[in-house]
Amino acid sequence: MSLKYPLSIDDQRNLALDYDGPVFIWDIDKTYLSTRFSSMKGLASLPIEFAIDKHAIPGMPEVLRGLRRGPGPEFACLPLYFISASPPQLRKVVENKMLLDGVEHDGITFKDWLGTLRQLRPGRLKEQLGFKLNALLEARTRRPMCKEYLFGDDVESDALAFFLYASAVNGHISSGELENRLEKEGVKRDDRQMIHEMITTLPRKRGKVAKCFIHLERNSPPERFSELGSIVVPVTGGFQLSLALYGLGLLDSDAVEGAAQAVASSPKSISKYGPVEHQIQDAITRGLVNEKKIESLDL
Repeated sequence: MSLKYPLSIDDQRNLALDYDGPVFIWDIDKTYLSTRFSSMKGLASLPIEFAIDKHAIPGMPEVLRGLRRGPGPEFACLPLYFISASPPQLRKVVENKMLLDGVEHDGITFKDWLGTLRQLRPGRLKEQLGFKLNALLEARTRRPMCKEYLFGDDVESDALAFFLYASAVNGHISSGELENRLEKEGVKRDDRQMIHEMITTLPRKRGKVAKCFIHLERNSPPERFSELGSIVVPVTGGFQLSLALYGLGLLDSDAVEGAAQAVASSPKSISKYGPVEHQIQDAITRGLVNEKKIESLDL
């Protein structure tokens, strides 16, 4: 492989190669923060904005802190990483915002915009599928045995990227099928080759991708993602995400109740996704959480 995909990687916690516990990997734009840094309009506002001007999606900081803490009585400090198509020049702003929100993390991978321009590939600035797969696989080569939970949104290609990545890691798609799908989706040949080569370096015995959560920022109908199977879980906002994670035993009740309070105090969130009661009923109907689990919450 003559070139590597231009990534700006800051990994502050190197897990042992045999670590087989959970790892949470989050997108930033429209998944954690409401700002879309990777858009030209979003970038234009940077000279006059600071971390305090950035707004988290209601309930998401509570979910992030809860995942980091773990569902048990002791602070588990579970691994939490971010991947963003934004340029690395935003690292300080993003990390300062996380500090304000009390969101601890173990590293952030950005798309290296200057690096991709040096490789004479300006098309990569907008192309997201090849980027996400390269970034996820690069991280997986360093954490081959972990059990991953991925978090993205419906604004760009997160659902498809997560699905194809999970299919490759979990052994549900052949290299030829993946190559054909990526070519059909417009991923360039050299980026496809990088993806292929990283997949071949993964050990045969490896960890799996457990779930891929998609925040419905655009209010996409959940059934739009049904063809991707049960591994892709669409959720309407931070509170419903907390319910799904509570149902899987990944969050404790404090985190869910905190997310509920954050959403209930956000008029914009209520007008977009409906009241908390409506989100609960929708979560039960779609099998994100059962009624017994709901009864154990103080909502």
